[in-house]
Amino acid sequence: MRKNDYDGNMIVIEGVDGAGTTTQARRLASKTSKYYTFENTNGLVGRKVDEMIKDGSYSAETVALGFACDRYLHLEEEVIPKLEKGIDVVMDRYYHSSLVYQSLAGADYGWVKGLHKEAPKPDLTIILDVDLDTVLERIEKRDGLGNNIFEKKRFLKKVINGYKSLEVKIEEEMVYVDASRSKEKVFQDVYKVVRERF
Repeated sequence: MRKNDYDGNMIVIEGVDGAGTTTQARRLASKTSKYYTFENTNGLVGRKVDEMIKDGSYSAETVALGFACDRYLHLEEEVIPKLEKGIDVVMDRYYHSSLVYQSLAGADYGWVKGLHKEAPKPDLTIILDVDLDTVLERIEKRDGLGNNIFEKKRFLKKVINGYKSLEVKIEEEMVYVDASRSKEKVFQDVYKVVRERF
């Protein structure tokens, strides 16, 4: 990962499935008039990634490469042009997801990290920290468990722990917010962090 030298700021909202990344990222962008975007994208490669994680027969390395390809296209076509113009971007997920999910799925962590050496580092990364029971309840209520290869209880527990140790592993400052609470309380903390930083 390289330093973000662009005029705009990049804010990333991360966390396990069910943590509320989409809800909080969208609301933050709306409240602060920043540009909202998400991964994986709805582009050609992003749609193929969705197909792969629902299928379950692809290797962890292939899935990781799919996410990385979609991510670099996203950066080149959408995110970086905004940052170059001085527009702040709020991202719903980024390379942190690959570092946690794909390495836990079986791809070598160092290899996955190496795929992202040219990706700009966020100016702020907020990790939505949440307990397993809350995650399972939210996913079940949303669309039911088991819609993709990552929605398994044992795997989700590993992902939650993976995010807890991520700050040390990549030596990148992160702010952890308790996301087991109501959407409103979580957003109050997210918004406070962003206001204090920018």
